[in-house]
Amino acid sequence: MMHNYTNGAGAVKCLRPQETGTMDLQTEKSPRELRRQAILDAVAHEELRTQQDIVRALKRRGVKATQVSVSRDLEEMGLGKIGGRYRAGHGESGVADPELPFRTWVRSVEAAGPHLVVVRCEVGTAQGVARALDQAQLPGTIGTVAGDDTIFIAVSSAEANGKIRAFLNDRIAG
Repeated sequence: MMHNYTNGAGAVKCLRPQETGTMDLQTEKSPRELRRQAILDAVAHEELRTQQDIVRALKRRGVKATQVSVSRDLEEMGLGKIGGRYRAGHGESGVADPELPFRTWVRSVEAAGPHLVVVRCEVGTAQGVARALDQAQLPGTIGTVAGDDTIFIAVSSAEANGKIRAFLNDRIAG
C-alpha cells in the first residue's frame, strides 16, 4: 500500500514497517525537495548500488521518481558511490557535504601555466567534481571544462592558480 511521504504536519513518515520515527521538515517543501530528502534518507539507511535501487527505495517511501530525475539529483547533491554503494557525506551541520567530491574523486592537481589548473579524477567523476567547483565559487575561477576524468580550470592569475591548487590539495591530502 502506498502512503504519502509527508503528513499534514510536515513530518516525513518512515514507511518501512520496522521503523516508527519521523523527521521534521518544513511544511512548504516542493516535490523536488521532498524527493531529495527521501534520497538522503534512503542512502543513509539502505545499501543502494544503482540508481534503479534508489528509484525503488523512493517508491517504498511513497515518492515517485524516474531514473533520470534521480541521476540529476545525485549529481546536483554531490552524492556518489563510495565502496560500491551510494553514500552521502555529512559535514558538521548534518547536511550533504559539498566538498565530498573533492575528497572522494580527485586524484591529483597541477598547474599548466599561470592561468590553467588541471585536475585528474576517478574515471567518470570529472563532471561532478567540476560542478562542485562551480558551486564553490572559488575566487579567481573563470570557468571549468570537464571530460571523463580530467578538469581544466581557467583562472584569472598565477596567485589564483596557487590558491585553487592549495584548496584542492588540502582536501585530497586528508
